[in-house]
Amino acid sequence: MEADQPKNKIDLEIREDGVYLVVEHPADCPKVSRMEVIALIDAYGVSGVDYVALNDALKDERESVDLKISSNTSVIQSAESAGIEISKDRMEAYITFSPPINKGRLLTVDDILALLEKNNVKTGDPEKIAMLLKMKRYEKQYVVAEGIKPVHGEDGSLKYHFDNSNLRPKPKIMDDGSVNFRQLGLIRLCNRGDVLITCIPEKEGANGTDVFGNSVPFVKGRAPMPMPKGKNTVVSEDGLHLIADASGQLVIADKKINISPCLEFKGNIDNSTGDVEFNGEVTIRGNVVSGFTVRATGNVEVMGVCEAAKIYSDGSIVLGNGAQGADKAELVAAGDITAKFIENCKVTAGGNILADSILNSTVKCDGEVILSGKNGFLVGGSLITGSKLTAKTIGSPMGTQTEVEAGSNPQALSAHRELSAEYEKMKENYDKYDKSITTLNEAKQKGILNEDKKNLLLKMINMKITIREKMNKLQTEIDELTQCLVVNTGTISAAKVVRPGVKITIGSASLTVRDEIQNCVFRNNGEKISIGPFV
Repeated sequence: MEADQPKNKIDLEIREDGVYLVVEHPADCPKVSRMEVIALIDAYGVSGVDYVALNDALKDERESVDLKISSNTSVIQSAESAGIEISKDRMEAYITFSPPINKGRLLTVDDILALLEKNNVKTGDPEKIAMLLKMKRYEKQYVVAEGIKPVHGEDGSLKYHFDNSNLRPKPKIMDDGSVNFRQLGLIRLCNRGDVLITCIPEKEGANGTDVFGNSVPFVKGRAPMPMPKGKNTVVSEDGLHLIADASGQLVIADKKINISPCLEFKGNIDNSTGDVEFNGEVTIRGNVVSGFTVRATGNVEVMGVCEAAKIYSDGSIVLGNGAQGADKAELVAAGDITAKFIENCKVTAGGNILADSILNSTVKCDGEVILSGKNGFLVGGSLITGSKLTAKTIGSPMGTQTEVEAGSNPQALSAHRELSAEYEKMKENYDKYDKSITTLNEAKQKGILNEDKKNLLLKMINMKITIREKMNKLQTEIDELTQCLVVNTGTISAAKVVRPGVKITIGSASLTVRDEIQNCVFRNNGEKISIGPFV
């Protein structure tokens, strides 16, 4: 590799007595041309140049020349400069360096500090500025000063000393994949004196300072939510603890912590007990016999069978051995319904439904329906789920009519149908009044309407107006519900098979299954029902 060739060095130096031409001319380099020197002189704007001396200098054979070419020291030259910008939040000051012209003076740390002071910036760091001056690149923006960010306060909170994430019962999944509907972990008990919740107060913060030296206030932490004190609970004197005032079961209702003693029956609900209505949890170790009713504000757990009976719960319902309803049973829960099997029942759940099988029943579920376990089938009847249905088998080889609807809120759908029916009845009455009013108006125009008929006409007109107003109000409610029902996000899944005779509805689209479909998922693609593989 060849060594770098020597080069001429040409420079102008401004001294006290004038401008000097400095030339370093290595022996192996061509002579410096007059044009090069003239170009450099023009760039500096040097006046009063002694061109005779300049020409002599260019002819000089020496390797180094230092020659005064002008007594004037006024040249084109400017010092290095910098500009300051402030961020919108005034927490940072930025500097941008501009290069000097013709070896003008370079900025110093003191220069930058003075520039910051001129811009009212109070937080300049000399060490940081010195480092910037060493590593700077021109026309690139750097952070030259920073404020002190405020330390914001921390929000207060409530620390629960029990698992409040899910108070709904969950069946235990066994190692073989089957579901144990008896081990549900339904009841969470506490003893009197137990600390249920600890209040952690909000923490203070600290103010910051912007680059101008102004105080930047911190954001205060929010106070914790009020203690969710419910029945049978007390708040400690210092207000930091919620304590159980009775032994019993923990229940969250209306966002409050309540302790409800559990009402337990060792045997059946039958003639020996009569109907049951209890403000709390109910546990029945036997059956609910046909004809009887159980109502509870808390969860209801039945170890045996629900016959042609009715169970209503503001919480969840658990049936360890299922329900044989004989078309008379009714299960209504604001939360989940869990059962080994459901046959010939009317079922309404505000949460989810989990069962091994559902047969010939009318089911409305705001959440999702999961049919798992050994059988996992849905046969006969109708089922509406606000979310999705997951089963192994839907329908029967006999072609039993089975209707499944997903993605529609059952309550909204029921209300829509009721309001629509009411609207149609009103419209019939409205049309009758309209026809009668038309007939009476014709008689009035002919002058054959007596005073009684005139009064009747006036009453009919007022009644027609009243009915029209009610119809308009009903139509508004129907339209609002219609918007709620136009949902296409529900799914219907079958891990094994969907039999012929099953009607699938998702949102506004429907499909009747004509042939067996294996391992499938039904969805609404926005235009129609689509069928994909079960995952």
